[in-house]
Amino acid sequence: HEIRNPLGSISGSMQVLRDELALNGEQAQLMDIVLRESERLNGTINNFLAYARPQRFGITRLDLRPVVQDAALLLRNSAEVGPGHIVDVDVPSLPVWCEADEGQVRQVIWNLATNALRAMPGGGCLRLGARREPGNVAGVLVVKDEGVGIPEAELDAIFQPFRGSFEKGSGLGMAIVHRIVNDYGGEIRVTSKLGAGTRVEVRLPARAAVAA
Repeated sequence: HEIRNPLGSISGSMQVLRDELALNGEQAQLMDIVLRESERLNGTINNFLAYARPQRFGITRLDLRPVVQDAALLLRNSAEVGPGHIVDVDVPSLPVWCEADEGQVRQVIWNLATNALRAMPGGGCLRLGARREPGNVAGVLVVKDEGVGIPEAELDAIFQPFRGSFEKGSGLGMAIVHRIVNDYGGEIRVTSKLGAGTRVEVRLPARAAVAA
């Protein structure tokens, strides 16, 4: 609150000034930069809190298919998707059940998907999927891109905080994914090839083993 409240006051005051003052082109551009950077800083704070603060879970029996489909729809209409991007969905005809907090599953998909889009600055296909697996795994989320890929030596470090390699982003998105999946007792598998893209599979257990 010591950061977000003053930040909100600064952003609100700048918005009022921008709307009420007669600004020339350069002044309006400066105002836009301040507002945009304030929004970016607020997003960084939100990401840090999501990673550092203990979460309150609302675990329910959840079908992963509509969550994936909703995420794809939101992505297609977001600023993350450029003219050369395609967002595909691959889900089965039968439900893919798991026990999880829907908001956290949505955040996992969104973080992985936006990271994948940033790996394809010139465009490409992003595939979001869900499938069932036997045994103790209830469902698997799949996010696959055709981007720049990740060097093999760096694969083990991609979930560490502030290790993001993209200019846009807080460096916490993948760390938040790891934190959420780990709290459920799940597993993340990443395969990647330079210049050919990356595939991330998130395995969620049938029973959510939420960490204390």
